[in-house]
This record gives sequence, structure tokens and C-alpha cells, in this order.
Amino acid sequence: MKYTILKAGKSVRFHLKHGLFNFSEQFSDLTSGIAGFLLFPFYIWLITKLWEKFNAYQGNYTLQEILLYIGITEILFMTFLSPTSLSRSSADFSLSLARPRSWLGMSFSGLYGRCLGSRITYIIIFIIIMPLFGIKVLDTLNVAIRLCYLLPFLGIVQAMFGLGFASGQVLWAETSYFVIPVSKIFLALGGVFGPLTDFGESWRTVLLKLPPSDIFFQPAHYCIKGEFYHISKATWAGRIVAICFFLWIANLLFYRQARLHHQGYGG
Repeated sequence: MKYTILKAGKSVRFHLKHGLFNFSEQFSDLTSGIAGFLLFPFYIWLITKLWEKFNAYQGNYTLQEILLYIGITEILFMTFLSPTSLSRSSADFSLSLARPRSWLGMSFSGLYGRCLGSRITYIIIFIIIMPLFGIKVLDTLNVAIRLCYLLPFLGIVQAMFGLGFASGQVLWAETSYFVIPVSKIFLALGGVFGPLTDFGESWRTVLLKLPPSDIFFQPAHYCIKGEFYHISKATWAGRIVAICFFLWIANLLFYRQARLHHQGYGG
């Protein structure tokens, strides 16, 4: 029993260090940092202009609120499914079969750390650029702090999705062609381009019940309004737990099949 506890403790420390390493690594990625400074504000400006053209008459959000909303959803979406991160997670699968480490745990901690690191990087950029769009510094900070409250929970969802693609890539050799379609589906259904409240019925009612709404729209609405849209915090948390449970079962199935059929297994 004592040996098992010590072994579990060492495993936990390893995964924490692994996650922390991947977290800190995101702050040294100069290429992504430059791209973020250039593309992130451009996307906010462009999508806000589109919103003004087609949806401003709805009146559910002010112009300043929509700028903040687009900024938040872009932070979440631009770090949602990264092909580079997914490839890194699946690269060491063969080696992990010969090690006393859980590949699922190691990949999860790496994905989780990279997700939090990249999102905090974009939050820093968000805090810097939003006053340039005319948003008050205090309003920007309040929204950023609320988003930071949600990041640990949203990071679990993100890591679970990434782990599913990484397991699938080990099992089927190539899943990159699924990443773009899936990410675009979540972009469209999650209200990344504009709040779901601006959608007409009955589409709005349907979209609010789907997982993309809980991952993108509801967090952004909470950050701006201080509450989720027509649901309680407990309800939102329950939905996130349900999504994570479903993804965990799928990941276990993928991993089990990957161990059986991976060409490197057994030498």
C-alpha cells in the first residue's frame, strides 16, 4: 500500500511538472507571439465590422460589448484544436508503451499545459489591445479576470478534445483532415462570429443546447454580463462535466484500440 501511494505521488508530480513545462513553453514561442499580435486584433476588428453590418440592429450587445465578446471567443477558438499540439501528443506513443508512464495522463497534462499557456498569452495581448479599440481598461480587466476563472474548466474540455484526436491519430495514422472540419463546426455552432442571442428562432434555442454553446458562447457571455445566458452556474458546470465524461469514455476506447493495433506495439 505504501509503495502504491509513493508511486502514485511520483506519477502526479511528474504530470504536474510536464504540464508546467508545456505551460511555460508557450511564452517562449516567438513565432506564435508575433502572429498573435498581428492576427488577433485584425480578427476582432474584421468580425466586429461584420457584426455591425448585419446584426447591430438586434440590440442584445453594445458595440463595446461585442468587441469584448469577439476578443474572448477568438482567444478560445484560436487555441481550440492546434495541429502542432496534437502531433506532439501522438508522437511518443510507441515509446510510452515501454515506459511505466500513462500515455493518456502524459498527453493530457501536456495538452492542458499548452492550452492554458497559449490562452493566457492571448489574454495578455487582449488586455493590451482592447483599450486601443476604445474599451475602458477597468472593463477589459474585469472581463479578463472572469475568463481566467473559467480557464481551468475550459482547459479540461480542450485537453479532452485534443486527446481524442491524438488517440485517433495513433489508431488511424492520420486524423489531421478531421481537425479543420470539426473546428469549423464548433466555430459556426458556438457563436464565435457573433453571439447566439443574435440568431433567430428556432435556431437559437437549438444551438444553445449544444456543446459548442457551452464551450464558446456561454463563457463569453458570462465574462461580459457576469452571468450565463438563461442557465445557472451549476447547470453550466454540469454540462461541462457531462462533455468531459463523454470525451473521457471515447478517449479510453480510442486508446484501447490504439494499443491493440498500433504497428509499433510489441516490437
